[in-house]
Amino acid sequence: MHEDVRAAVQKYVDGCAAADPEAVREAFDENAIMWGYLGGDYATMSGADFAANVVATAEPAGPEYTSDIHSITVTGDVAHAVLDETQFLGADFRNFFGLVRRDGVWRITSKVFTTV
Repeated sequence: MHEDVRAAVQKYVDGCAAADPEAVREAFDENAIMWGYLGGDYATMSGADFAANVVATAEPAGPEYTSDIHSITVTGDVAHAVLDETQFLGADFRNFFGLVRRDGVWRITSKVFTTV
């Protein structure tokens, strides 16, 4: 179960690193929303908008980019995962993902993030 959640988050990571908006869009549930802080600036958008407007316009990540999925909790068909990213689009992030398993597939339904 944890490995399936890890794979769902890893799909997001791989899509972000490759600047592949389709992979990132598929990692999110179609109704996913994200909120958080870029430095002191509050930002919110849908997962689809993030894929289309941020990932699609980014360059693939360089060798300085790293990621670490360091916490996963699964309860039934819902899960929580914490992802740290170093040097994604020039910043370091901590991401808190909410995931739901629907029709046997884990997808990200929420993302709360901050730069660190």
